[in-house]
Amino acid sequence: MALLLLNAALILSVLAAVHWYLYRRLVKDVSRAGSPWRRIGTVLVWLLSATTAFVLVAGPAEPPFEVGSLADRAASAWLPVLLYLTLALLLGELVRPLLRRALARRSARSADGPGEASGAAEPGDRSRRLFVARTVAIGATTLAAGGAAAGRSGGSPSQGPGGQGVELSMPFTGLWRARNSPARKVPSHGTDLLGSRYAIDFIAVDDKHRTAGSRSWRTFLATEPPELFHAFGLPVLAPVGGTVVAVHDAEPDHEGRRSQLALVPYMLGQASRLRRGANGVAGNHLIISLSESGPFVALAHLKAGSVRVSVGRRVVEGQHIADCGNSGNSTQPHVHMQAMDSADISVARGLPMLFRHFREWPSGPEHFRVRARTVPEEEAVVEPLPGTAP
Repeated sequence: MALLLLNAALILSVLAAVHWYLYRRLVKDVSRAGSPWRRIGTVLVWLLSATTAFVLVAGPAEPPFEVGSLADRAASAWLPVLLYLTLALLLGELVRPLLRRALARRSARSADGPGEASGAAEPGDRSRRLFVARTVAIGATTLAAGGAAAGRSGGSPSQGPGGQGVELSMPFTGLWRARNSPARKVPSHGTDLLGSRYAIDFIAVDDKHRTAGSRSWRTFLATEPPELFHAFGLPVLAPVGGTVVAVHDAEPDHEGRRSQLALVPYMLGQASRLRRGANGVAGNHLIISLSESGPFVALAHLKAGSVRVSVGRRVVEGQHIADCGNSGNSTQPHVHMQAMDSADISVARGLPMLFRHFREWPSGPEHFRVRARTVPEEEAVVEPLPGTAP
């Protein structure tokens, strides 16, 4: 725990230094004291700093839908710009002395000509520094805006309603939030690796659409016990009838991470989990074959010791086959579900899925709609309905 708190303090210190650096290079260096831009720029940097703090706090706090949506939009718009802008300004540190020397040489050549006023070197030097600072600031801002725009436009189309896919039931009862949904983008998890092109995550929520019943300082700065989350230990049901062709149940459940600060060291361990292959990423999981030649459906991140079926076992739709856990590459307890063309996750290609009949709350707990043979919207809360749509 002490290491996690030290990590959180270090990241907060880095973020504070980054925002101070932005103020220095984009406001203080390019304006004179008391000028309008100095005042406006200072206010802007304070507002952007507040936006960063808001994003860090709002996610773990799980605020009402409207506030959460605002935080998501702020994060998607500002955080990439913050990253690109910082990198561009650091690159500008290499360009800055080169520009100064070039301008100094040019000024020296001009000073050798007639009519050069004596004692103009100091004001000229200040003018050159201001010119270089403004040039680097404008260039860095342009690069950052272009990089952020390119990143936002580079996604693949989402999986819309009315398409084809493997028709399945949702593998649970009650209310669950859809995350990393193919309705947002494809590949839904940002990669085609391990058959996850059309994968979807489901996180259990309460009637207020919260993933956990309580919050503490650990929610914002550190990790939390998996038992704190509504999803942990809930039954996972067979989404379709078929034969179990693979089972792995040897991975521990680790602590949950709602804190953006606690996610940083977790992400640094991503490479080691990938090197372990399917077991390191999927954690405890099982695979059901709909027929001898497929398709195949995988359910991942199951609770340690909870798998109730073995390889070769026939299961029927709705059968309790395991419990939800937090094993493998998982930041909080949830069910990861994907359809594939092979029982071997390491080489499988993902297939689209269609969920038969469910109720969906796309914008908070007040209003819902009934949908059929499609995938849930990103961040929508869903509840499976019995049977198929009329």
